[in-house]
Amino acid sequence: MTSPLVSIILPNYNHAHFLNKRIDSILQQTYQNFELIILDDCSTDYSAEIIKSYLPSKKISHTIFNEKNSGSTFLQWQKGFSFAKGKYVWIAESDDYSDLTFLEKMVSLLENNEDCCIAFCHSHLIDENDKILDLDWDRNSQQYATALLMDSQEFVEKRMLFDNSIYNAGMVVFRRSSLEKIGNGYAEYKFCGDWYLWKELCLQGATVIRLSEKLNYFRQHQSKVSPKAVLEGLSFTEGKYIFKDTLERLNYSLLKKRVAIGYFLKRIRLRTKYFKDKATKTRVYLDSKEFLRGSYADVVFYKADRKLFKCRFSGLNIEKNWLF
Repeated sequence: MTSPLVSIILPNYNHAHFLNKRIDSILQQTYQNFELIILDDCSTDYSAEIIKSYLPSKKISHTIFNEKNSGSTFLQWQKGFSFAKGKYVWIAESDDYSDLTFLEKMVSLLENNEDCCIAFCHSHLIDENDKILDLDWDRNSQQYATALLMDSQEFVEKRMLFDNSIYNAGMVVFRRSSLEKIGNGYAEYKFCGDWYLWKELCLQGATVIRLSEKLNYFRQHQSKVSPKAVLEGLSFTEGKYIFKDTLERLNYSLLKKRVAIGYFLKRIRLRTKYFKDKATKTRVYLDSKEFLRGSYADVVFYKADRKLFKCRFSGLNIEKNWLF
């Protein structure tokens, strides 16, 4: 029996209300050479009943019901990866859903670009009732349905150094073989594990593919963990480790490192509304400054760099190499 080309990891916790929509959007994909691995992290709602109703599907290769909640999305990802047999992996978050052509288009791009380890598309943001929100998180949107091949080092520098521009797992397909090379560091995080994983996967290949077509539907609702984590400052308290590691791997000069640290710290100082209160913002700023061995002088360096060189880190256009 041949292995499926794509392994789809579906981690779920208490998303019974959205599960039918998600599973249907997987099983009805126009591309069908896949296996579906469903993991439920000890849900307390009726998720188990919904999952069991799909068990007759031959596409479902594994269903794992935890007896105890793991407390970590990324530990569930790690468990799912251990069962995967496909050449490619897609993490289909349980509260989102996808366009039925998602796999067909993403797999084709990766199959035709062997030096690329990761490809991602754009996303619609939707509410609890599937209404598309008037928000657009996609950076530098280009002509609809165009694919851009980008140098991986350049992409990481300009789109992954300071924050995670690949903002939802459901928009990503990547090569499973790359997981063996990067280890399980992503599973050590509570909030930023996806940022760590995407950054590492990008650096495993020579190129990164972005498809400027909204094939993913990223749901925003009150029970999401990420907005609460942002208010607690976790995007910086955890993110500082990823930022520092990436900074070291980019082989910057000492001056350019200080400019980058200044930009990281200034983003904390500017983002008052993203913290639950002033005390949290101050705590996060001091924690990051101490860890990065930074100072206000680094912020001054960043300001001077922005004025003299029009900022080396923000607003830069990646060289375009259109695939179609």
